[in-house]
Amino acid sequence: MSRARPPTVSAITAALAIASALAVTGLGERADAHGGEDHSAPAKPAASAAADPNVARVPIETQFLLGLRTERAKRGALATSLGQIGTVIARPAGELAVVTPTSGRLFPPEGGFLRLGDEVKKGQLLGTFRPSLGGAESAQLGLSRSDAASRVAAAEARLGLAEREVARRRELKGIVADKDIQAAEAEVEIARAEVARARADVGVLAGGAGAQKLSATIDGTVVSGRVSPGAQVAEGTELWRIVDLATLWVDARIPEADAARLAGDRAEVTLVTDPATRFEARRLAVASLVDPATRTVQALFEFANKDRRARVGALANISMSGSASIESVVVPVPALLDRSGTPTVVVKTGPETFELRAVAIGPKSAGAVGITAGVTAGERVVVEGAMAVLLAAGG
Repeated sequence: MSRARPPTVSAITAALAIASALAVTGLGERADAHGGEDHSAPAKPAASAAADPNVARVPIETQFLLGLRTERAKRGALATSLGQIGTVIARPAGELAVVTPTSGRLFPPEGGFLRLGDEVKKGQLLGTFRPSLGGAESAQLGLSRSDAASRVAAAEARLGLAEREVARRRELKGIVADKDIQAAEAEVEIARAEVARARADVGVLAGGAGAQKLSATIDGTVVSGRVSPGAQVAEGTELWRIVDLATLWVDARIPEADAARLAGDRAEVTLVTDPATRFEARRLAVASLVDPATRTVQALFEFANKDRRARVGALANISMSGSASIESVVVPVPALLDRSGTPTVVVKTGPETFELRAVAIGPKSAGAVGITAGVTAGERVVVEGAMAVLLAAGG
């Protein structure tokens, strides 16, 4: 592979003018300092180069100005790539919507409410929700509080008796059977659990009927939500949405015909707004149901969201293998030009000589394209600056 310095706009304009003039006048070839060819090769007759619309002659200096870069065509196997646009979504197990069960007020934990973009840990307290109460509900709440307090007192009394009984039996160890001691110890554990439950009920009722501690059930990032301390919120209000951004899915709708051609479980995801960033993806599932309206099939893909570049709801291109691999000559996709509707590749045949070849296209996949006719393995194809050579040859 050979590479020249990046050209400027003015340099390209001047170089194209020079290249076009040289292609017409047919000036002799110059040695190529960067193409990897036989620099001592004799120049072809100028008249034949000028007469052939598929041959362009560009001096070495102009090649540097244009920033021409070439690569050798290689033989390889490519599978047909199927492209489709999908939507980035959260995993079902990686998304939490915190919604109010009824109308009420929300109160913050120590440190305040979560804000957009905050990281959340599983079990982290998000706030306390207190439902609104009518008159009858308030009266019932008072009775419930009194009952809860009574249950705490009764449970504590039973615990005291159980602890004294186990202490007595331990003193009589050797006289009292071990199984009786163990039974008394079990009664103590049961009594302690009853006390804990009763005290928890009192704690909840002290904050209001049905007061709830809202906690996160996943690790993730707050992607939406805005709440104010003590504000009245209606039933069904989404307070926060938390998403685990480390791993996301792409939901794509594949045409029915393409769905039948999918091969393998690997895919590549690129964002529509950031095509330079690529994610390796894994196909999770392809639905067995065809949408009768669109004749498409749902397919789900999973990818690791490196650097958190992908956002939930973003559009993404998904590239998938669609058939068995086909052996062909492989060139980079940028080498392929459209010349009046004909697929064309620019081949470097000498230090300053280029040939425009009509080609037959095979499979495309991951930045490469298969050529089934028109180019042979080992030939140098222009991958940067090919359009300039095409213009120099008269288009």
